[in-house]
Amino acid sequence: MTKQSIILLAAGSLLLAAGSGELLAQKGQGKFGGPGAGGGLPPATAKSSTTRETVKPPPATSSHTMGSSNLSASERLANNTNLSARIQPLLPAGSTVTTASAGFRSQGQFISALHVSRNLNIPFDSLKAKLMGTENPESLGKAIHDLRPDLSRSTVKRDVRLAERQAHLDIGAARLASRLSTNSTLAARAQALLPAGTNLQAAAAGFESEHQFLLAEHVSRDLNIPFAQLKAKVTGTDPVSLQQAVRALRPGLSSSALKADLKLARQETKTDLQAANQAAEGQREIAERR
Repeated sequence: MTKQSIILLAAGSLLLAAGSGELLAQKGQGKFGGPGAGGGLPPATAKSSTTRETVKPPPATSSHTMGSSNLSASERLANNTNLSARIQPLLPAGSTVTTASAGFRSQGQFISALHVSRNLNIPFDSLKAKLMGTENPESLGKAIHDLRPDLSRSTVKRDVRLAERQAHLDIGAARLASRLSTNSTLAARAQALLPAGTNLQAAAAGFESEHQFLLAEHVSRDLNIPFAQLKAKVTGTDPVSLQQAVRALRPGLSSSALKADLKLARQETKTDLQAANQAAEGQREIAERR
């Protein structure tokens, strides 16, 4: 074989090997999702990811969530007869809950305004006009300052805090009344702790929550403190904590005994609330099956 033939044969072998390597490389890229011949196009995985994000449906929203977030103050109050009845005495003469609450962002804002109107003798319509101003709606404190310029800033702040607390109490008390009327387990446990003949709704009036109410009941029963006296301390015009109320009504009780008694009452209250919540969950499951 001549030298020229050997050179031509070697060159042909090199070309054949190169072609085989390229074919193998293309096969490998197809298997593992590499760019291959179309390296300038977006990767298939990125494209499919974009497609999934585009067509992905929005997260489901429960009717409970929608109902709680989209209702106006007027609509909420229309569905809450206990709260509507509680604030009825605060309304201006000739007004209804629906007309008076129209335009307010929340129940709390509306009821706080009602209390400010009553506490400071400010006409409700004038106060509402300041709060609902179409161009420059004012805060409750600013509205009070404009309508009662004789009040100091510290007095205004104190009056706003008082009104907000009163509104919070109204809303909590109405929720408690509703819970007692719709949860028979909670009502039965609360009633059993009261003196015979005591009206349950009347006893619960003034408490902010079922926890506070039940806790006071257990303390009253465990320490033999008249419930009416304990309630007067905790929910009166100048309310004190349950611990302070017990100290005032049982001055001979040691600190360690008081601590132990409160711990026991809290555990008893927790047990009652767990039973009530389990009953409510059972009622919901039954209703969903229908």
